[in-house]
Amino acid sequence: MRFIDKYISENSIDIYAAIAGRKIIYLDLKYWIILRDGLAQEQDTIARKVAHKIIELYESRKCIFPVSEAVFWEILKQEDKTSLIKTFQLAERLSEGVAILSDQQRVKIEFACWYSTNTDDLLVLEKLVWSKLPLISGYFFYSSKVEELPDNLKGDFLDFVCQMPMSTLIDHTEYLIPFSGKDNIDEMNRNKEKYSNENKSKKAMFLSELWGVLDCFTDQFNEVVADVYQKTTGFRPTEKELANTDKTAWQKLIYQAFKLEKITNQLPTFKIIPALAGAMRWNTNRKYTDGNDTIDIMHPTIALPYCDYFFTEKELHTLITQDKLDEIFQCITESRPECVLERLNQL
Repeated sequence: MRFIDKYISENSIDIYAAIAGRKIIYLDLKYWIILRDGLAQEQDTIARKVAHKIIELYESRKCIFPVSEAVFWEILKQEDKTSLIKTFQLAERLSEGVAILSDQQRVKIEFACWYSTNTDDLLVLEKLVWSKLPLISGYFFYSSKVEELPDNLKGDFLDFVCQMPMSTLIDHTEYLIPFSGKDNIDEMNRNKEKYSNENKSKKAMFLSELWGVLDCFTDQFNEVVADVYQKTTGFRPTEKELANTDKTAWQKLIYQAFKLEKITNQLPTFKIIPALAGAMRWNTNRKYTDGNDTIDIMHPTIALPYCDYFFTEKELHTLITQDKLDEIFQCITESRPECVLERLNQL
């Protein structure tokens, strides 16, 4: 296991303990903007009421509002620098720098917990997905840099990274690996039409999307298994052993487990992404239009398994509740500001 992964795992438990007892609320970009603009309004608008209630709940330490890599990159899309900085300052304050791990990090943890036979897997999973945004956003950059340091300095270096204010990242994005950009909507619409006759049911569509998602994480599955092998035997698998291994074996097993409905909420990433992406494809009247569908799906994949509330856009709210993903992961999901305010007032 890389030092940075060990560091994140150990510190995640401390972060989880520090926020325990507070309701965890995940805001997508829509609600960070509502919060920012609502605080600047003098009229008694719904946005102003929502914004001031959020601040009240944070200051009374009843709630915390963690961020994610997806939120970070969406905030950076704002062209007005003043608005961008204000949004960042709010996110920095209300999250206290706490962030949920990126997809490649979370998948390894989710898979490791599922792979284990420990009966407390889900509880462990909830404790292992927390870090600080500078470390998450710069994960690949810092993971290589930290290995170059002497062992006695590695932890101190990562401690320093975690203490960096989120706002300082705005001027240092060259060190980070951003979301690749907007989806290719022309290609996505062509493929949707081209393969429209291949899946005859929503379950078949889900499984089709599932295989595509699983294919993105082959390396993560095998990395976890190699770590378990080393922990058990004291040795890393040899090149010969790896060469004689079916690298897609875990993909196939997970696929079959979902097909036989043996998995509910144990592998959140592989439940949520295929469900939402499949629902978008299943709706024959829906066209990909703004190029943001991939990053939009990232938000509920991050929020639903690990947060108590998720405030988002109308379409995502509809898709989530249609498939009962909010119930499966016990995360209250709302989109209308009036409903959000009602939920906040209940806290």
